[in-house]
Amino acid sequence: MKIKDRVIDFRGLKALWSAPILITAIVIQPNFIENHSNTDEVPSERAGVNLELGENRGLDLVRISSK
Repeated sequence: MKIKDRVIDFRGLKALWSAPILITAIVIQPNFIENHSNTDEVPSERAGVNLELGENRGLDLVRISSK
């Protein structure tokens, strides 16, 4: 239900170009930023993807992507 809950807010979007950006952010957040509720680990790290992110995982992802 997490994605469905967030997509409901998209009804007020004025520009169509912003929807794919928001959808990508919705996919990135639970996979790379938030800990899983059952394992208390980030799913990407559990899968073996080590990006060496610090305490502020979202900001570190932006820094890596802008290199």
